[in-house]
Amino acid sequence: MVAKYRDVPNRLPIAENEPSGTDLFGDDREALNDFAKYYNNSHLSDVNLIVGEETYPAHRLILAKSSEVFDRMLSQRWNGDKKDLEIVEDSLCLKVFPAFLRFLYCNHVVLHHDNCLPILVLADKYNVTTLKKVCVEYATTEILPSLPLSELFSVWFSYATKAYHPYLIRSCIKSISVEFESLLAEDWEKRWLELDRDQMVEILRSNQLVVKSEFQLWEALVRWLQAPNHPERRGSTASPLLALILPLIRFPYMTADELSQIERTSLSEAHAKLFHPQILLAYKFQALSISSRVNCKEFTSRQFFLRNYLETRWDKRFCLSRQLLSVVNVDHTFQFFTRSSTYPLTNWKWTLKLTGYSNVYSSASNVDVLRVFLVAEDIDQSRAVEYMVQFVDDKKVLRSICGRKTFTKTRYSCELEMDEKIEFGELLSGDSPLVRNDELTMQLLLKPID
Repeated sequence: MVAKYRDVPNRLPIAENEPSGTDLFGDDREALNDFAKYYNNSHLSDVNLIVGEETYPAHRLILAKSSEVFDRMLSQRWNGDKKDLEIVEDSLCLKVFPAFLRFLYCNHVVLHHDNCLPILVLADKYNVTTLKKVCVEYATTEILPSLPLSELFSVWFSYATKAYHPYLIRSCIKSISVEFESLLAEDWEKRWLELDRDQMVEILRSNQLVVKSEFQLWEALVRWLQAPNHPERRGSTASPLLALILPLIRFPYMTADELSQIERTSLSEAHAKLFHPQILLAYKFQALSISSRVNCKEFTSRQFFLRNYLETRWDKRFCLSRQLLSVVNVDHTFQFFTRSSTYPLTNWKWTLKLTGYSNVYSSASNVDVLRVFLVAEDIDQSRAVEYMVQFVDDKKVLRSICGRKTFTKTRYSCELEMDEKIEFGELLSGDSPLVRNDELTMQLLLKPID
């Protein structure tokens, strides 16, 4: 393989009169396999690793090359010329230490459900970056999707937040979110109250939570704040904690009655400077028309992102994977229900449809663009509504479409007109600003017009 000059680390300098030449490399895997024969081999060994009751002959250069932690531990200042280096590990890590050590020699490991986490613990402890990546990717694809909630929550999510593996945290939250209502049940109360601050923050940041309502989540948070075994969440230490978590609560998606209840609580009254700006902003959001909301920069932060609420509402969150977006000639539809705006109260059924990628346009002047349709499925009377579709990532609103439409039995569908068309080329490119973590995320907000 030919490599560019800038891609070659520690490149040998070329003499002044020597031709520049071409950078060529041998087979990396073959070279690494050659190193495997030195694993646990006393030949040329210059250090013994004493781990529990086992001793592993090892090679300083291999250890130092793979781990900056070993590099420091084997330095003259720390270890001098001592032949033996004693390492203390817990029982689970003792069992997998041979697999961990062998990886340092040949960049190869066999992972399964039982050994992945303890190997990841060792990779974190000794800061072996490549092994951390391998373990996290294996866990997210092969382990987490099939785990029971108790193990996912108490073991993997707990470790991911303590060791701070962002990708692993997101994967745990994605799996937990589907069963999130279970965490709020009475039989989970003890584990809910024992969540540490960082774990609670990660949960509240998530837009994926499947929960009845934001107010239900708020009530669970209050129980956590008032947990009898955690006085550090109250009193003089409460203000910094509340300042951290209140912006993660989606107050705008509570009802006016729910906001009023929160205003009257002793917690809100004791920390009025933290609560009042959040609640007033929520009232403002609810009072304004949808077209006015679009022009408010205040309404573009995470606090205005919908979660996956189970109650019947006038808003909904939708996600579509990049893989599905790329399927040719397939439209994508999402059905949902809203409350009716007239008496007697009934549910109204809607469909949001995205046109599929057709891959038939080739000229620059006639490109394939995403079209969004809103369909009223069961018209029983005229419905005048404002609508807004927003494309969001994990932190902010990226683009908004808004308008108004009167839906009737003869005009039950409308195309949501975009000022700036979204080309499929933009959506499917690897660096698309609208697709994050391989998903296109949208939220639809509807509001009846009097």
